Amino acid sequence: MSETILKAEHLKKVFPSGRKALLAVDDVSFALKRGQCLGIVGESGSGKSTIARMITHLTDMTEGRVWLMGRDITRARGKELRKVYQDIQMVFQMPVESFDPRQTLGDGIGEGLRNIGYSRRETGERAKELLVRCGLPPEYASRYPHQVSVGQCQRAAIARALAVTPSVLICDEATSALDVTVQKQILELLRELKEQEGLSFLFICHDLALVQAFCDEVLVLCQGRVMEQGTPDEIIHHPKKDYTKSLVEAVL
Repeated sequence: MSETILKAEHLKKVFPSGRKALLAVDDVSFALKRGQCLGIVGESGSGKSTIARMITHLTDMTEGRVWLMGRDITRARGKELRKVYQDIQMVFQMPVESFDPRQTLGDGIGEGLRNIGYSRRETGERAKELLVRCGLPPEYASRYPHQVSVGQCQRAAIARALAVTPSVLICDEATSALDVTVQKQILELLRELKEQEGLSFLFICHDLALVQAFCDEVLVLCQGRVMEQGTPDEIIHHPKKDYTKSLVEAVL
């Protein structure tokens, strides 16, 4: 049986909103196995991205606990949090915005490497290797984010995420800003990484067809709560909840 690499228990997030607080995530629990891809689906505002941001400490959680490879990282800070960012990396929806426009793609990819002690020469060589691994020519290291297409920039963002050899890759709507052809290419790249590098994925997406093509298991979220969980085929062909049925019917 595969090792549990990432585990979340009873995650809850409440945002202050005037006189009335907004409950964005309510009692969400899941376990991600090594080499597995867990999809999180739901409509806009269902809490998908908030879950990712709590796990990566980009947003404080109101309640709950998170373990990474058996370590409780719920309150990780400082050096411990830097170690978390070596083990978990995130690929965002808008790749161009995720890079510093004043830095080349090579500098952006190499930032994490420099932080862990790589020399400038080693960083430059590794950045080019990663670009090639992700389907881009090595000379793209000297280009700026605005000088490449959105799909090329997303490949560079994946290269940046791989730089510190993480165990978990969180993809937060990482293909939704891309056209269908480029979506397919990026999904193929992610599938290769899953098979060849043994990466585990948290795949946040609203497109059930992509989830079916890539994920081993799926959580369906509605208003911050888990509606149901199962394999993609179970969720799509045998949905138990009316909300899930409506999601499926919307894409058929």
